[in-house]
Amino acid sequence: MSQQFFDDEVLGKAFDGRLIKKSLVFLRPYTRKLIGVLIAMLVVAGANLVAPLLVKIAIDRAIKQGNSRLLVMVGIASVIVYTARWAAMYTQVKNLAVVGQGVVFDIRYKLFHHIQHLSLGFFDKREVGRIISRLTGDISALNELLTTGALTLITDSMTLIGVVIIMLRMNTYLALLIFCLAPLLATAAFFFQGKARLAFRNVRRRVATVTATVAENVTGVRVVKSFSREAENLRRFKQVNKENLRAFIRARIIGAAFWISVDILGGFGIIMVYWFGGKQIQSGTLTVGELVAFAMLLDRLVTPIRSMSQTYHVMQSAMAGAERIFEILDTEPDIIDNPEARVLPPIKGGVCFDHVHFAYGETPIIKDMSFDVQPGQTIALVGPTGAGKTTIINLLSRQYDVKTGCITIDGVDIREVTLKSLRSQIGVVLQDSFLFPGTVRENIRYGRLDAADEEVEEVSKAVGVHRFIIGMPDGYETKINEGGSNLSAGQKQLVSFARALLANPRILILDEATSSVDAYTELLIQDALRKLFEGRTSFVIAHRLSTVIEADRIMVVEHGKIAEAGTHSELLQQEGLYRKLYNAQFNYSSFEEDVDSNVSKSGCDTSG
Repeated sequence: MSQQFFDDEVLGKAFDGRLIKKSLVFLRPYTRKLIGVLIAMLVVAGANLVAPLLVKIAIDRAIKQGNSRLLVMVGIASVIVYTARWAAMYTQVKNLAVVGQGVVFDIRYKLFHHIQHLSLGFFDKREVGRIISRLTGDISALNELLTTGALTLITDSMTLIGVVIIMLRMNTYLALLIFCLAPLLATAAFFFQGKARLAFRNVRRRVATVTATVAENVTGVRVVKSFSREAENLRRFKQVNKENLRAFIRARIIGAAFWISVDILGGFGIIMVYWFGGKQIQSGTLTVGELVAFAMLLDRLVTPIRSMSQTYHVMQSAMAGAERIFEILDTEPDIIDNPEARVLPPIKGGVCFDHVHFAYGETPIIKDMSFDVQPGQTIALVGPTGAGKTTIINLLSRQYDVKTGCITIDGVDIREVTLKSLRSQIGVVLQDSFLFPGTVRENIRYGRLDAADEEVEEVSKAVGVHRFIIGMPDGYETKINEGGSNLSAGQKQLVSFARALLANPRILILDEATSSVDAYTELLIQDALRKLFEGRTSFVIAHRLSTVIEADRIMVVEHGKIAEAGTHSELLQQEGLYRKLYNAQFNYSSFEEDVDSNVSKSGCDTSG
């Protein structure tokens, strides 16, 4: 995990024209506001340049010559300049907030929309945390560049140019002396930029380590308490927390050293201005007003340099974030509708696998598999872990496409119909029944959002969960914690059954749906399953053979092929893998012998 996080933290180039061009698309809807922000920023920059000139006039022409009327006019002009500056700053901040949050909303929405339509193959290769980081940190970094960073860079550049021009026109000799400090400023910026970049990257790594340590301990709190690991975990957390503290302090020291070096160089500049400017005043080639204005302009010269060095870091982080964002946005789904795909009409549920081959990369999983399922039949898929059972149902719902052969439903190749019309008629109940934060009613209605309350309660009664629900504090309006942590495994499974029944799919898939419940709860679930199976084609993946005894046909999957097929009684009469699996579960005396024989002969792979 750590290595992948480090990979995410690698900073990109400070400028990448290709990524900038792609990113600017998100600014187009806000062109007018951005122009307004740019104008406001230019007004602020102009006001900052005009202020020293007004001071020069006030000293040299009003105070020195005793011109009270001119002094009043300069005062009024100063009020107007600073009022305009404050108004422009307000407009700038307000519009930047609107544009910034709008850009974040647009990018995040587009990215989430795109992720929703990507195929399972995309998620197989990436950790959830890395995907989430694209929607949070990377988008924020890109937004900072597109809004504040880019516009600040423009105004800082124009301010810098304006200050240089005014300085040269006011006093070329002093200006050239001050510009001699520029190489020293550039050297300091270059020296500290590299160190600061490494230091703050290390801070992000240490923060990630602290976060990961906390997450691991909170998630595994039961194990921690079971093994009395509190003291050891506290010791380890203290260590990583100290490392984070040291990294943060080091980063701050480096940052402070840079600002101090800039201030020191600025101080030398002020000394040079007063020393050489004072001599020019004595010789009559410089006025007091020009000297004060020149000192103020020197501050206007240093400020944009500081700001631009910060913008450089922003650009590096933003380019890295943009590259990771567009890496996702440029990823095309592996499974898409064909251009001529049609809507799959309501199906009866007849399924046919015709010489199907499939592989994850170069690893073959399904090998020349063929079978037919009649509408309304219940098919059980059993066999060793990794034999390809889950892959079969993923192919049926077209989460992946077959390499060769075809899969048809009611005689229609599933590649010739739209994904939505196909998957809307297939219901899936997984081993880990995921429940969303919300009420019990909302979780059941997730299967069909337009279902009436009466329909929700009807399916709940059908699967035997109604009595449990009405016994909860708020009945169907009871709030479910994240992941359903306030429900037992069996209760969560029954709620997921009600959700599937409400969706009324023509094909139902149960993937190890009873493996995490106790024997008593399993008996309750068996009654719910009979209701679920009524009138629909069902595929049941199970390691507990007690849940598949009543299936119309049991298919034993081994090495990506159908090794055996038949009813429970037919398979028991054979000397095959099913009988060995059954004996291992229901005949303890032959457990070791049968399992050893099964393992030695099955040669299970680890995929699928």
